[in-house]
Formats: sequence, C-alpha cells, structure tokens
Amino acid sequence: MRLLFMAAVLSSAAAITACAPISGPGSKPPGQQADARTCFRTMNIRNFSADGDQTLYVRTTANEVVQIDTFGGCRGLGTAIAIELRPQDGFSQLCTGDFSALRVVQPARDVCRVQVVKKLSDAEVAALPSRARP
Repeated sequence: MRLLFMAAVLSSAAAITACAPISGPGSKPPGQQADARTCFRTMNIRNFSADGDQTLYVRTTANEVVQIDTFGGCRGLGTAIAIELRPQDGFSQLCTGDFSALRVVQPARDVCRVQVVKKLSDAEVAALPSRARP
C-alpha cells in the first residue's frame, strides 16, 4: 500500500513538473522581464524632436530618449512647436507598447494616434541625425 502511495505521489510530481514553464535560450528570468518595458510620465517630457511626420523622439527628465511612432503619419509633426501625449487609459504614464493620442501644436492643431516603441540606447541616440535628436 505504501509503495502504491509513493508511486502516485511521484507520478503526480512528474506531471506537475512537465507543465512548468521552462526558460528558452532567448527568454529572461522573471525578475528581468519587467525591466524590458520602459515607462515614463508624460509630465516628465523635457524635449522632443520629430523625424518627419512618422517618428517622434522624446527626452525625459531621466535623460532617456523614447521612440514613438505614428499610425500613417501625423500632419505637422515635423514642424510642431509643442506636443501633448494623452495615454488611452487616462493616466499620465506611458510604457513601451502603449497607445496614446498625440496632439500636435503648430500654427494648426492635429490629433494623431501613436504607439510607444522603445527606449533608445545611447548608441542609437548618437546614430540619429542631429535634426532628429531631442
């Protein structure tokens, strides 16, 4: 009876272990997965620059540069004198992958839909054309 009980416990443990997630060669440990999602508060935008009407770069007070792409372009983005990002959830924080409304202020006003793409590394910021560097 005891042997039968041990066999049942061991087979249950093996079944549970087989269902556990495993780390592949490209996956990160759980503690580092959250770090991949960069967030910033919209009130902490210190400067911005656009590379045409498709891509916006913002610099935060933490001296991070974040790339934000428009959907189909945003009229007047390249000549904007001011911008306002309004996250869809109504809060003031945006993270990579989030969608937002972008209000472009120039002589005219336009509202566009955008998505936060990624935080740029120092090398990526240095590689930007000087006109596109915030």
